[in-house]
Amino acid sequence: MNKLQRLLQNKNLILTVCAAGIGGTFQYGYNISIINAPTLYIQTFMNKTWLERTGAPLGSGMVLLLWSFTVSVYPLGGLAGAVAAGPMAIALGRKMSLLVNNVFVVIAAILSGFSQMAKSFEMIVLSRFLTGVNAGVSMNIQPMYLAESAPRKLRGAVALTSASFTALGLVLGQVVGLR
Repeated sequence: MNKLQRLLQNKNLILTVCAAGIGGTFQYGYNISIINAPTLYIQTFMNKTWLERTGAPLGSGMVLLLWSFTVSVYPLGGLAGAVAAGPMAIALGRKMSLLVNNVFVVIAAILSGFSQMAKSFEMIVLSRFLTGVNAGVSMNIQPMYLAESAPRKLRGAVALTSASFTALGLVLGQVVGLR
């Protein structure tokens, strides 16, 4: 194999790692850390929405309970995604599973984006669940896909990129959340 072929092969591998990392474990890390930033805003939105629906505000304990459920539904979605990842990888293949997995996060973004217009904090809760499903699937299938895509000599380094993109997502989520 000449130098040009090796350079192109390595370039394709780097692009594959970056695309899978940004579309997969990076989002997982980001979504773990970013939820702290809009806490007050979302709690206020929940209380305001409830007040408009019923005419009575939520108590602080109920707001905290709704917020806790909103935060904790993300790992529940992750569990559902992790359980679905194996059959999904077998039925669709690794690459197609990662592509189909993006549907979950796109639907989640649409739900979050239109929740205020629809005056529904439940859309945010469902959005967090679907984002968790996306994270569960990507955390399982992305390392499989990358390990199968990498040459034998580079498999260890390529497998490490999943953890690196998770850490990068965590850091970016913290930076974005700074006030």
